[in-house]
Amino acid sequence: MHTNTSANRSLRCIALFAMLVLAPACSQVKPGTSADFPSADFTLTVLHTNDTHSSFGGVTDKGLTCYAAMCEGGRGGYVRLDQAVRAIRKERPEALFLEAGDIFQGTLFWTMHKERMPMALMDRMGYQAMAPGNHEFDAGWPTWLRFVDALKTPVVAANVSFDPRPDSPAMDKIFPYIILERKGRKIGVVGLITESTPARSSPGSGVSFNNARKALEGAVAELTAGNVNIIIVLTHLGLEEDRLLARAVDGVDIVVGGHSHSLLSNVRGRAEGPYPIVEKTPNGDPVLIVAASTACIYLGRLDVGFDGNGVAREWRGEPILLDQAGLASLGAPKPDAALVGLIDGFAVPVLEMMDATIGVINAAGRDGMPLEEPNVMECRRAECLSGNIAADALRVVPFKEAHIALVNGGALRTSLPGGRVTPGNVLGTLPFQNTPMITRMPGAVLLQALEHGIARYGEGEGGFLQVSGLRYAFNPSNKPGQRITRAETPDKHGHWRPLDKKALYRVVTVDFLARGGDGFSMLAPLSWEEGDKLANDALRVYLERYSPLEAGLQGRIAVQR
Repeated sequence: MHTNTSANRSLRCIALFAMLVLAPACSQVKPGTSADFPSADFTLTVLHTNDTHSSFGGVTDKGLTCYAAMCEGGRGGYVRLDQAVRAIRKERPEALFLEAGDIFQGTLFWTMHKERMPMALMDRMGYQAMAPGNHEFDAGWPTWLRFVDALKTPVVAANVSFDPRPDSPAMDKIFPYIILERKGRKIGVVGLITESTPARSSPGSGVSFNNARKALEGAVAELTAGNVNIIIVLTHLGLEEDRLLARAVDGVDIVVGGHSHSLLSNVRGRAEGPYPIVEKTPNGDPVLIVAASTACIYLGRLDVGFDGNGVAREWRGEPILLDQAGLASLGAPKPDAALVGLIDGFAVPVLEMMDATIGVINAAGRDGMPLEEPNVMECRRAECLSGNIAADALRVVPFKEAHIALVNGGALRTSLPGGRVTPGNVLGTLPFQNTPMITRMPGAVLLQALEHGIARYGEGEGGFLQVSGLRYAFNPSNKPGQRITRAETPDKHGHWRPLDKKALYRVVTVDFLARGGDGFSMLAPLSWEEGDKLANDALRVYLERYSPLEAGLQGRIAVQR
């Protein structure tokens, strides 16, 4: 059995790889720069992104996905990201640039081009390392390996193993960690991915996502044995898991995180915490945790001053908003014309797809704007307009006999817009190739599913359920298993009645949940019948059939305190 932490990957080989392939050590810090810590033995700048989700063009001034290299008045995307990185590297040429996963999935760029577009773009961006996210496995691990095989950028994934080892040259490009050298100092970069990837994605058999803590402890032990005393962990675990890991493992200095789409900031009101969050290892040393939201709207920048033992003593940083003002503040160079042309070329067939109108959604004051504000992540914590429409489509279109539909909030990747709706909007909202499934579900199992959907409420988990033909209320402060306080379904006269645990309900959901994905193990044993359309086809048909739709919240989900 081969694992990524096998003994034949010696420190010497990895260090040699880093020195031959990666950027060499560069010049000293310029006096007076923002990263200059006079008392530090060594200063390091870390630039980072996470959860890009194929938002290679960024977003428009209205917050919609930009299907061009750059939309006027917009923000984010790879062209602006490249401008910002080049500007900072002019000041700090030795700065590290790291990607914490989930490049795949989320926009029509992925729906149409799959891994081909990030294959063409990643190496141009100048990353020193990337860790995979769970969505890198949405189309199965062979697709991920094809992507890795096309890259020169190193991939770090200490807790991913294959059994048996695939016959792919990509396997020789996947490392548990790499060692970089800057100004004579060795820096270890370890990669970790969430252990729940099989429940959140569709990696297929033959790949394992092992215990992250054990993998990190093993990597840190090997690195420290090789006199590497500055260690960065590049994770796709989520902010809370990052914090727990930082408190549990000695030797870690910086955690660059992804997965929970967390914005950390010292100045922005929507931030989940300061930038960086500072935790303590068991021996009391500081660990700096950073993350930079989602959709390539921010570039994270952390400057750290280390002492001679590799312990962080001083730091400062803040995510940089990739808009015109942010770029101007950096003195950014002009956009890279070749990069602009490459992205615009990928955009052409996407824009052609988006040209037709299939329906209209009436939503007061939101013509052309996304129904969810600030973004579709709202569908992972409350009733949302896009969720209502998608769930209604799933209940009405594939099966005439359906009573109830359940849609996991994580299935909704972008918000439907108010006003004109195109095929591109539909595929952007439901990009997964999910098939509707129907079953006779006991009320007791349905209640278990609702409980599971809110089991990790507040963490941005994709298992939060949007519903149709059902309404429910919950109190997240109650004990597990007792958080659902009300669940009701309409009778044949349209009157709402309490859910009957002994009754059978005709419930529709997508195959991902029916198989037990997102932890819905109570659904897997049921007998399911497959529909003849994909979920996004059902949404398209629904919009065509019932347009114009009136969008509004209907009290389907109530949060009690």
